[in-house]
This record gives sequence, structure tokens and C-alpha cells, in this order.
Amino acid sequence: MALTQSELNRCKVELGFNLIGVNQPYISTSSLFEQVIQPYLLTGAITTSSTAVTEASEPTAVTLTLADPTGFALFDRVVVDVDGAQESASVRAISGANVTLLLSGEHSGTYPVTVEAGEAIVREMLRRIQDVKAQMAQTFGEGTLRKVDEIEWYQSPGTLFGNLGNQLAFWRDELASSLGVASLWRQRTSGSQRLSVY
Repeated sequence: MALTQSELNRCKVELGFNLIGVNQPYISTSSLFEQVIQPYLLTGAITTSSTAVTEASEPTAVTLTLADPTGFALFDRVVVDVDGAQESASVRAISGANVTLLLSGEHSGTYPVTVEAGEAIVREMLRRIQDVKAQMAQTFGEGTLRKVDEIEWYQSPGTLFGNLGNQLAFWRDELASSLGVASLWRQRTSGSQRLSVY
């Protein structure tokens, strides 16, 4: 399954591109995402499973019955489910439509199971970016000194919000690298910016 338009839009935003829906050759922006990335991003086999999996305190061997096992092989890294329920594991055993994985999360209903490739990796990075942004939203304004008695410093320098900002930059760089494009956020912070006018 190719990246959806909403996922492409999220990639654009996270990499500092605008969301204007026309080609813009006059400012060096093209339909790179729709014309190159979406159709050519590497894909892995995708299917679904309806096997109910209960949450465990540590990864436990679970056998999933796949709707279509075509393209799944022993030791493949697979991604199970989406969003907050998403987790990755390697295929430990395969027999017909059944694959055995070590899972710790809860999975119910019908959920996707995908062999890890470009799309799954991009989706994971987008999820991690969203997780960091949610943490940043919760910590914004925290960390200011309220009372002085005895001060203890964290091992890492900086504030929690600043450290989350570093994590956000890291995941955006990883996303840019995986898609083979430059992060415009990184270019903006490096102090040099170019604008080509035709």
C-alpha cells in the first residue's frame, strides 16, 4: 500500500516543505513527493491479521494467521498494526499462513501486517515525530525554576523541552535521509538559504 496523501503531506511538513497544491518551479519546489517518492518508495508485502493478541510485560511468542502470507519469509522484519499499537518484530517461524513473532502489545480486530520496507520505515518515523511533538506540547513551559533549596542537575545538559527538540531534529533528519531529500528545517537553521526565481 503506497503512502497516503495525508502521509505525504505530513512528510512535507516535517521536512519543512509547504503544502501548496501546485507545482512551483518559480521557487524550486516540484511535485517530488507525489511524482517520485509516492510511486517509487520501496514496499514490502502487506496483508492483515485478525488474531487477537493480549498485552504482555515482555515480548512473547505469538502465532498470527495472515490473510495472505505471500511475500513473508523467515527472519523478515515485520510491522504489526498502526499508530500507537504499532510494533516491529522478526518472523521466528512460518508455516502456511501462520507466522510466529515476539510481540508485547495488544492487537485486536483486523490490523495490518507488513514486511518492513520504505513505507513502513517512513510511517514509523512519522509516528516517532508525532510522539516527540506530543511530549513537547505537554512539557512546554515546564522546567523553569520555581523554588530554590537544593539544585540537582540532570546528566544531560539542557532542558527537557530542548532535549525533545533535539530528538525531533534527529527524527526529521532520519526521515529526510530515508526519502533522499534535504530537510528544509536543517537548511534554515544552518544559516544559508537559497531562493531561485525564474
